[in-house]
Amino acid sequence: MNDFVNLIIGKLQGAMSLAVIAVIVCSISLGVIFVFYRAGCKKPRNVPFNKIVLILILVGYLAALFYITVLRTDMSGGVNFHLFRAWREGWNNFSFKNWSNILLNILMFVPLGMMLPLLSKLFRKWYVVPGIGFLTSLAIEVIQLLANNGLFDVDDLFANTTGVVFGYCLVMLIVSICIKGERNRFRAVAYASVPLLITLAISGIFLTYHIQDYGNIRNAAAYRVSTNGVEWNLNCALSGDAKKAPIYKVETFDKESCDEFGIAFLRRLGVTGDIDISYYDWETYFMDHREHTLIVSRLDQSYEYRYDPTGERSPAQTARSTIESLLSKYTVKIPENASFRYEGEGWHCFEVLPDTDSHESVGGTLRCRYSSEGILYCIQNRLASYAYCADETILSEEDAFKQVKKGRFSSSYFEAMSPRKVTVVACDLTYEVDTKGYVQPVYAFSVEVDEAENDIQINTIQIMIPALKMGI
Repeated sequence: MNDFVNLIIGKLQGAMSLAVIAVIVCSISLGVIFVFYRAGCKKPRNVPFNKIVLILILVGYLAALFYITVLRTDMSGGVNFHLFRAWREGWNNFSFKNWSNILLNILMFVPLGMMLPLLSKLFRKWYVVPGIGFLTSLAIEVIQLLANNGLFDVDDLFANTTGVVFGYCLVMLIVSICIKGERNRFRAVAYASVPLLITLAISGIFLTYHIQDYGNIRNAAAYRVSTNGVEWNLNCALSGDAKKAPIYKVETFDKESCDEFGIAFLRRLGVTGDIDISYYDWETYFMDHREHTLIVSRLDQSYEYRYDPTGERSPAQTARSTIESLLSKYTVKIPENASFRYEGEGWHCFEVLPDTDSHESVGGTLRCRYSSEGILYCIQNRLASYAYCADETILSEEDAFKQVKKGRFSSSYFEAMSPRKVTVVACDLTYEVDTKGYVQPVYAFSVEVDEAENDIQINTIQIMIPALKMGI
C-alpha cells in the first residue's frame, strides 16, 4: 500500500506545477470576464463563489490529467484492441507494476465523475457523465496515438470510464441521501450498488489469488491469438491420457531480503560506492553506475550479473575446474552431478536435472561467460533448490494442443508472422516458477512456422501452455 501511495505522490508532484499554472491563468481569465460582466450589466447577478472554486479545481485537475497521460508518457505508440488484456496480464504476473497501472487508470478519472454533477444539474443524468468520461479518455488515447507517445488501449478506455462511473455514483449517492428535493431511497440503493460491485469485483480478484494453492504462470495467454486459417500438422504423437505431475516449491526473496542479498553480493566484489536499487515486476536491479549490474528475481532467487569494465572483452573457452574456481568468488557451488558444456562465444553452461524421485533436490542451469583475461563478465544463475509439495492432475497433451489451436497462448512472434501452416514437431513437459514461488508443469510445444505467403520455413518456436487448470 505504501508503494502505491508513493507512486501516486510521485505522479502528482510533476503534475502540480502545470495544474497551478492552469488555475492561475483560469483565475485571471474569470476575473477579467467578471469585470466586464459587471461593467456591462445594469443589474448583474451574483456569481456563486462555490461554483468558481469548483471550476478552478476542475481546470487544475484536467491540467494535471493531461500532464500525466500525455506529457509524461514515455511509451512508444501502438494500439491494443484486446479488451481486458491488461487485467489478464495483471492476473498472470500479479505484480505491483501491473495492478498499479490498472488501479491508477481507474482512480485518475474518479474526480471527474465527482466534480461534474456538483458543477451543474445538467450533469446529474445517469448517461451524461459516463459519456463525457468516455469521450475524455478517448481524446487522450487518440492524442497519444497521433503523437506516437503512448498506447491507444481499449483497456484504458474501460478503466477510465469505470473511474468516472465510480466517482459519479458516489456523489449522486450523497445527493440522493442528503440534499432536500433530491432524496430518493431507490436511487440511493442503485447509486450505492455500482461502486460496491466494482470494489467487490477487484477485491475478488485479489482474494481469489491469495486463497488459491499455487501462483500464476507469467507467460500465460493474456488474450486469444488469432489462428483463423492456420493449417495445423502433427509430426509427433500426443497422448490423450490425463496424468499427474509433481509440484515443487523454491526459496523466494521478499523485498527486504532481496535488497540485503544484492547489496552483500556487490560488496563482496569490492563495490564500495553507492548502489542504486530499482524494482520492476518481480525483479530487483542493483547498479553502481560503473562496472557492476545485478538483476535478482525475487520469485526463485535466480540472478544475472554483468561486469562491464572499460576495454574490449575477448571470449574464450576454458576448463570446468577453472570456471568452478572463479564461481567460488561469488559463493556459487556447482553440484557434482551437474553436466558441463561449452556453448561458444565464451559461454559455459552447467545443467542439473532435478531428481523427481527425491523430495528435495537442486535443478536448473548456470551459464557464465569467460574471457581470455581470466574473468567471468556475465553470470546467469538459474539454479534453485526444489522441495516437493504434491502431485497434481494436469491436462493431457491432446487437451493442451486444443488450447494451442484455439490461440490460447502467448507469442508475439506467432501473431506478427500470421502463418498459414504450422507443424508441431515435439511436445515436452517442462517446469516454470509461478508468482508464488512454486514450480509448475508447463507444456512446451516446438512448432515449425512457415511464412504466410511463400511457405518457406523460417524458424522453430516454442509455444507454452500451463498444464494446471488455473486462471480467471
